[in-house]
Amino acid sequence: KFLIDKNIFHINKQLLYESLTNLNFLENITITKNYPSTINISAKTTDLIATTYIDQKKYFVGSNGFFISYKKISHEGKLPIIFGKFDIPEFLSLKEKILQQELNYEKINKFFYHKNNRWDLYFENNIVIKLPQKKIEESLKLFKRFSVTNKINPNTIVDLRISKRLILKND
Repeated sequence: KFLIDKNIFHINKQLLYESLTNLNFLENITITKNYPSTINISAKTTDLIATTYIDQKKYFVGSNGFFISYKKISHEGKLPIIFGKFDIPEFLSLKEKILQQELNYEKINKFFYHKNNRWDLYFENNIVIKLPQKKIEESLKLFKRFSVTNKINPNTIVDLRISKRLILKND
């Protein structure tokens, strides 16, 4: 609304850009002025990669690194739920490590972030992977090598918290 009836020469592109970046569900925003009377704005809706709850309010986790109120955007698909107080860059790093090992991210129902800075992954078939605080890539590689040659039964806990060890527990 603040652009209506304004002279294109007097519109501050940076101010416009900052206004759009406040919409945390957008990414890759570009603004071009086509003189004498047109402003082209191009933006992409960020990919939603998970849901979480902060102070009992539901939020989406965007691939752009922001929490997005579920009221601002609609999503019909199934997303994993993240429990615990976490930083988005840390979660994005974990997601990247999961994808690098070619584990099926779509099969993960929930993530649990512990206060001691480690993650548990809960898969559809009730397989739980307990990751260590450090050397997550190494642990995921170990799990991947094991799962390729061995069948992991449902309701199994795979504990990777001890370096270079894989411990299986069936409940």
